[in-house]
Amino acid sequence: MTIYYVDGKFVPSNKAVIPVDDLSILRGYGVCDIMRTYNGSPYFLDEHILRLENSAQKVGLSLPWNRAEIKEIVLQTLIRNPGMDEANIRIVLTGGSSSDFFTPQENPRLIVMVTPIPPLPDDWYSKGIKAITLHQERDVPEAKVTSYIQAALALKAAKEQNAVEVIYVNRKNEALEGTTSNLFAFFKDRLVTADQGVLKGITRKLILALGHQLFAVEERPLKLEELFRADEVFVTGTNKGVVPVIQIDDQIIGQGKPGKNTGRMIQALEQHSHDFRKTIHDIKIQEK
Repeated sequence: MTIYYVDGKFVPSNKAVIPVDDLSILRGYGVCDIMRTYNGSPYFLDEHILRLENSAQKVGLSLPWNRAEIKEIVLQTLIRNPGMDEANIRIVLTGGSSSDFFTPQENPRLIVMVTPIPPLPDDWYSKGIKAITLHQERDVPEAKVTSYIQAALALKAAKEQNAVEVIYVNRKNEALEGTTSNLFAFFKDRLVTADQGVLKGITRKLILALGHQLFAVEERPLKLEELFRADEVFVTGTNKGVVPVIQIDDQIIGQGKPGKNTGRMIQALEQHSHDFRKTIHDIKIQEK
């Protein structure tokens, strides 16, 4: 049985509950973050906790736990789930109970969940995926909030069109990000991604750092019509890594197959995670 941390206690997943007057239930008010493990160790744990803290600040939600305390809770939750070396870790900070069912009262709840990572289709990477566009902007794009109604509806529409992801487009007709991913485009050897109105993903930050070693990199507005003319497009996320996009709406991107530069980014990210796994393995050997 998987063990979760819920509001101060470690409990079996089937016993994990919070009161129904919590604002995360009543109003969808809360923030969250997700990371994965390699060799049983969280990948970019400190960065994810920092982003959780930033998300809470952006939506005016108090965070009574400091970074060290949250980190220890995450590690203790992992310890209570042995044998799950490759796992997702979800941290949720709820709005807490509210006497008027609307106003936050400085009593948030902290939840940490550890679950197996579901496998993604191999052909996402070998053949690429289709995405569709949607003129929609998130209310607080800089915060990773628990309300995913917009994304759920968008992904339902995508599935009906045999697409995997939805690219949000703002009122200026600029392509921003996916529902659960950041968006990148290659114009020859220039790597471009939106700089405003997007969630600054942890994988996005790493891709930018790796990209600077290989290409010219630009963070700037990306018009939708420009995106359609890109040589290569890909999306990134904690669990999906780098996924080539070969079609957006009815527009085929580039040659209609994963491109060379996207392949180099996939390899660079895989090398980084490999180095992390090796470091963790060596540390565990030394500890023994």
